[in-house]
Amino acid sequence: MDVSPDSETPLGRLVKSLPERLAERVLEDVMTGRLKPGDRLKEELLAQTHAVSRATVREALIALARQGYVVRIPRSGARIAEFSRRDLDDLFELRAALLATAAERYTRQAGPDQKAELEVLVADLERMAATIDTSPQDFASQSVRIQTFLTERCGNNHLPDMYKRLAGMGMWQLIRGQASSFLTPAGRAESAADWRRLADRVSAADPEGAGRAARLLLEHSAVRVRQHFDEVVRSGPRP
Repeated sequence: MDVSPDSETPLGRLVKSLPERLAERVLEDVMTGRLKPGDRLKEELLAQTHAVSRATVREALIALARQGYVVRIPRSGARIAEFSRRDLDDLFELRAALLATAAERYTRQAGPDQKAELEVLVADLERMAATIDTSPQDFASQSVRIQTFLTERCGNNHLPDMYKRLAGMGMWQLIRGQASSFLTPAGRAESAADWRRLADRVSAADPEGAGRAARLLLEHSAVRVRQHFDEVVRSGPRP
């Protein structure tokens, strides 16, 4: 029997391997702060903790190293990667370029229905910004939802994964789920205004304007994250 490209993915391919699941557990520990930048990852301890073989641990750490979350040092083992202020700037620069490309491409091909979808997402974000007790995490999730919407519908099949990886690298290491770009009502209001500017350019069928708006959005976000990053550095390690 012929299998069409639209057929369901075989069940066997939906089951994640042990190394993949262990990598997710380690990354979850980083996100929640149980593992911190520079912490050493001991193969034997990870194997005992998660009841897996050391070969499984090695595979998981290799995968995390490829994604930039772990640094493997010869004769020293693996450690949670540390990012500097320079890394932060570099990541935002790349994210801005990718989001601008996505916004431009999306604007060129978006019809009325697609523009309406983006409008709904941005309007929801604006309502969240106008609500004083909106949590930074909820606001950040909505912002990520809009970014994912643009990148996945821009028509470039390679861009979504690249953007997701860059966004994840900045988020997990530097702010560990605290959504520092949106900690204050003023920050959330600025972000919502930036998204409104971008949505308006999409609605006006202005690809170049949408691209500029996307860059400005991430430039503003980078400023807020840098401020928080510098504050954390000045205050020193948390107890």
